[in-house]
Amino acid sequence: MSSIEPSLAVQTVEIALRELIRRVLGPEWSQKRGAPDLERLREKQEEDRKRRDGAIINDDLLAYTELYSLTQIIEKNWESFKPAFGDSARTKVFLGILADFRNPVAHSRQLLPFERELLSGAAGQLRNQVSLFLSRDDGPHRYYPSIESVTDSFGHLAGSSYDADRFHTGTRLNVGDRVAYHCMATDPRGREIIWRLAIGSSTQQEEVAVVAGVPAELTWEVEERHVGEKRWVRISAAHVGRFHRREGFDDDRFFTYNVNPPLGE
Repeated sequence: MSSIEPSLAVQTVEIALRELIRRVLGPEWSQKRGAPDLERLREKQEEDRKRRDGAIINDDLLAYTELYSLTQIIEKNWESFKPAFGDSARTKVFLGILADFRNPVAHSRQLLPFERELLSGAAGQLRNQVSLFLSRDDGPHRYYPSIESVTDSFGHLAGSSYDADRFHTGTRLNVGDRVAYHCMATDPRGREIIWRLAIGSSTQQEEVAVVAGVPAELTWEVEERHVGEKRWVRISAAHVGRFHRREGFDDDRFFTYNVNPPLGE
């Protein structure tokens, strides 16, 4: 697995830790030791709502927590999270690496090559530990790949089910635009993963890109045939073996955009 970009390294760890906290602490996570102030999270949610006209805002306040708060919840409730991470000292080292680099990354300061590798390695270690823990039960995570995150070049995070309104990015595209998608996934058996990008409207879809590996990057070049409202993008992942969680694939994610007609049309 190649190293991932610093901003995505931090983002994917935050996504993984939130999922772990949901699974371990349940809906009562906000009442546990180390949890951030809920009023502050509601303020961040409201700021997000004001900035993103036309987009549906996440109702889950845990989605607005950042690395420091996630780390505090885990460290102050360690006995609950010990089955996932095992060694406390080693886990604190990995979390510390993420914390050291988060601010430089957030403010677009360039990291040195060895710092990028260190950050990518720490992020990969934590993500893999979370994935292995979540796959311990005799469920689909134990047998099939799971998408951890798909992020577009605007910074939008894909939704886990198709809903043209709920996962609408609020972004309007023009013919000729190029949208890149950075994809992360884990497979419990270490198999190669194939990614497919399809564009659709209503019940029709068109496959426009296929790549292999993790991390992976897919690109959509917006063309005239894509013009219209609520054009959805579906990105699916499948391992290279014979058996899959669903018909021909193992997991998928969705975005929705509006595509403007060319000027003068």
